[in-house]
Amino acid sequence: MTVIASVPAYPGHGGRASPRGGPRVRSEGESNYVKGQGTVKEKVFDSTAPIVRTPKPSPRCPSSASRQNYRAGWFGNVSSLLNGKATPRPVTAPGRVKPEAEVTANMSRGPRMRVIVNEYAQRGASPREPRVKPEAAQTAEVSKGGRMHNLLHTYGTMALSARAVPRLKLEAGPIAELSRGNATRETLYNYGKSEPNSVPDPRVKPEGQDNADLDKGKRMGLLLNKYGRAPLSARAGPRVRPEGEPNARLDQGFRMSRLMHDPKGMPCSARPMPRTNTIQAKENALKGRGSMDKIFESIARKTYIYMPGQQTRQYVRASIG
Repeated sequence: MTVIASVPAYPGHGGRASPRGGPRVRSEGESNYVKGQGTVKEKVFDSTAPIVRTPKPSPRCPSSASRQNYRAGWFGNVSSLLNGKATPRPVTAPGRVKPEAEVTANMSRGPRMRVIVNEYAQRGASPREPRVKPEAAQTAEVSKGGRMHNLLHTYGTMALSARAVPRLKLEAGPIAELSRGNATRETLYNYGKSEPNSVPDPRVKPEGQDNADLDKGKRMGLLLNKYGRAPLSARAGPRVRPEGEPNARLDQGFRMSRLMHDPKGMPCSARPMPRTNTIQAKENALKGRGSMDKIFESIARKTYIYMPGQQTRQYVRASIG
């Protein structure tokens, strides 16, 4: 039987590292070999190695501007911003502001914000004059709240606005009068009191007179007021065989009449005898009937009746036979 030895992916993977021979270094390359091993192990991981402090090289800043940049890059600007003083802004050239923009320039220098922060609600409101044309003065006055004021406080007491008389044809006069609210007023206050409108009788053919009478509410009046008492319609009796006479009677309303007026008079189907042969089966059948009667009986026995005028014995047990 041949045994195949597992070969690791690389030396040291999955087990011990494979033995290696010493490095082949010539005598003239020994110094480079030692230098190539590095000094991390001796300088960093060796706690007994002495710490050698090498002096930092001085910055190469030949000019004052480069030295200032060096200090700003090394120490930052936060300290000077927090602890320093504001440097005066050099006036290199006057601001180029036109005479007509002098007011806006002064406002942009901060007086508006200074007033909001320090003098808020201490000054009166600035006067505002709306720019309204003469022909729109009446509309502007109404937009200030005059219309809503009239609706809330003087509603119904103001004179009607001058409106042009509507142009109506003679045949549209009654309709215009109803559109002003007369129809709704009659419905709300004179409902059932006013005389009905003179509606011409519909033109009905003689053979359709019966249907027209039914559409006037005659059918619903018979159902509501004379149900079961009105004579039946003249129809030929149905042809029923003798063996179908009971079903025909049921279909004529006999079943519904018994259900609505005499439900106890209907014959009941005989119940099958319970198939309980053992005592345990009889007990289960008795439990299946429910226990609400026992619950009601036990609650009735615990009923108490208050007896007025008695202090020592306020309640007595009800005597339920």
